[in-house]
Amino acid sequence: MKFRSTVLRAAGVVALAASLASCGGGSNGLVPFVPARILAFGDEASVITASGNKYTINALSADGTIDCVSNPIWIQVFASSYGLVFPQCVGTSTDLDPASLILAQAGATAGGTSDIDLEQQITQQLQQPVSEGGGISSSDLVTVYIGVNDVVAAFQNYQAGANPSDVQAQAEQAGVAIATQLMRIVDAGGKVIVATVPDVGATPYAHSLDAVSAAELTFLTGRLNNRMLLTLNNSGYNDGRKIGLIEINPYVISVVANPATFGYLDVTDAACLPLDVLLCTTDTLKTNPDGTPAGAYTWLWASPLQFSPGGHRQLGNLASSRAHNQPF
Repeated sequence: MKFRSTVLRAAGVVALAASLASCGGGSNGLVPFVPARILAFGDEASVITASGNKYTINALSADGTIDCVSNPIWIQVFASSYGLVFPQCVGTSTDLDPASLILAQAGATAGGTSDIDLEQQITQQLQQPVSEGGGISSSDLVTVYIGVNDVVAAFQNYQAGANPSDVQAQAEQAGVAIATQLMRIVDAGGKVIVATVPDVGATPYAHSLDAVSAAELTFLTGRLNNRMLLTLNNSGYNDGRKIGLIEINPYVISVVANPATFGYLDVTDAACLPLDVLLCTTDTLKTNPDGTPAGAYTWLWASPLQFSPGGHRQLGNLASSRAHNQPF
């Protein structure tokens, strides 16, 4: 299956994307890979707190408490396709001690050095004793979704007057950092599903700025994604059997161009009223023009940079389709 990108233009990058996204697990006689657990690395897009809150529109139970099973984020959609759950949200599963782990951290970047960043997340997992759930093995399916915070950080340097070439280099270095960490996961034995960074220039954050700033955010997103894929292309890790690629931008572009076709009423604004999206629930949403509340599946964005459950569902479905058809 050829992976078609509407963001990555260079022929070599598109060729790599096709290789990484290649499928054939169900058509070449291979036994489908069934993971023992999911390990989720990245930023707040892959985080569920101990209380079950997520960085999107949280669902509520009848008693007003957080219902973490409903309005799932993308890694929940993905894990459920294998019958797996995460300990932060066991839900209706009979497995009270799920092996899958959320190792992602809110605010994490690809290229930073703090203990929440991608490199440190992977290092800590590799150093953790296997008896305590540590390590990465050939039975693990690893998700990586990170880079939005890197694009924003580079853009903020641009706003502060940094040299444009230095800003571009900052975004590209984040792409190199992501690719480097993917290689570490593969070297440890893990199978990887990685998402390229969604176009930050299409987010409510960008819509709150002027057109030039939004275009810069789109440019920096593209530079990060391009560099990540080119680095993998030059590394020898792009044989189509180690890393599966998912790309949300064709969906975002289609939704923004034709929102009604996808059932969306708003694709430019953030649905949540609270500034802290962790506190956002179906009871704390903005309103549609007719006075009805914004919908978890009719608004594309929950917050300035985070998808609504509708966006998460699409990302999770893309990840599930890719993984189940990837010849790991």
